[in-house]
Parts: sequence; C-alpha cells; structure tokens
Amino acid sequence: MHNENMPVRSLAIIGVVLLQFIMTQVVTFLVSLLIPGMENFPVTHSALFVLILGLTFTAGIFLTGWLALKLYWLKVKPVLIARLAGTLVGTYLPLLIALFLFHPLGVGNPFFFVSILTGVAGFHLAGWLVRN
Repeated sequence: MHNENMPVRSLAIIGVVLLQFIMTQVVTFLVSLLIPGMENFPVTHSALFVLILGLTFTAGIFLTGWLALKLYWLKVKPVLIARLAGTLVGTYLPLLIALFLFHPLGVGNPFFFVSILTGVAGFHLAGWLVRN
C-alpha cells in the first residue's frame, strides 16, 4: 500500500536531522564562549575536550529531537530514555576512539563529524529498537 503522508514524514525527518546537526554546532559554540581557553583544549586537555564535546553534541541532538517530538514534527514513540542513551553512546564512542587514535586531537578531526552522525543515528534508531 502507498501512504500519501510518506513524503511529508520523510521531509520532517530530514528537517529534524539537519536541525540536529546545526544545533550541535550552536551548542558547542555557546559553551566555548563560556569556557575560557577552550580553543586550546584539543592539545592541552584532550580528555576534558572529549567530555565537553560529547556533552554539547548530545545536548544539541537530544534537545532538538525532544522538541521535535513535543511539537509532533516526528510522529514516533518518544522513548526518551532510550533516545538519550542512544545519543550518548553514538556521540561518545567515536570521540573516545579518536582520543586513543589521535593525540593531540586536531581541529577538523573527521571523528567529530562521525560523532555527530552516530549521535543523530543513535537518537533515531533508539525509537526503532525499543518497543513499548
């Protein structure tokens, strides 16, 4: 059967994913303004940098997704705890791998993008994996 709402739902998902990507950058930028010297953390405090980056990525992804769920942009089961766990695992796993493979962490490390990508995937996949 063909669902007429499928293109609209697909556009909503794509829009939310794009907004989640953007918000990871916005939250990271805002936090960098609050923490003096953060631009040097990749070299001087790599582990702390990974911790902060994981938190900012998670906040940008999860809060945007939560808002999309509350405003019914996404018509899926909320399962917020599973989505938060999926986002946390998705963001931190690549960052921890990068921490061990690259020292010091350089600006523009590809694992930063991978972390955002897997964090967004973790948010959305968690809804498929958890059944109520």
